[in-house]
Amino acid sequence: MENQAIAQRPNEQDIQKRFNSRNAVSSGILITIGVFMVSLTLTMHTTDSNILSLVFMACGGSMAIYGMIRILSHASRTVYAPTGSTIKEYHLYYSPEYFDTLQHVIEANGVPECIPVAPVDNTTVRLDILMSEDKKFARLQLLKYENYIFHPATEVYYYPEAEARRIHALMKNSK
Repeated sequence: MENQAIAQRPNEQDIQKRFNSRNAVSSGILITIGVFMVSLTLTMHTTDSNILSLVFMACGGSMAIYGMIRILSHASRTVYAPTGSTIKEYHLYYSPEYFDTLQHVIEANGVPECIPVAPVDNTTVRLDILMSEDKKFARLQLLKYENYIFHPATEVYYYPEAEARRIHALMKNSK
């Protein structure tokens, strides 16, 4: 029986990495303010402003370093190209005793809203969900932890808008 979720499988170009310009601008502002504060301390020569220059130096240096870390670590974001919406990644963990039930439900009809078990904290069964912020795209895969790594237990299932909204409701109810 062919799963309805696979019917609208997106192209590889539908999921893209894009330059995160909003993060780059805010990080650039942080770096600029930080450098300005540090350079301001270099122009202070009076003995009355030692504490103030120390505070400016520490704050400015911290801001500049934080801005550089943000620019390097969040340079790109994953987006769903047809809508331009950012894709977020979620992990739901389930008890190993329910692995067969989860696998059957996901492979049988692909409707994750009817998963009969509640998630638990870090275990050996993980449900990976990629969801666009506008809830028009979702990707789902069940994984099992073996030999110190999570291995895929099901195929990757792609869901269009209606099913993606149901998956979002599942995640909301499971938290």
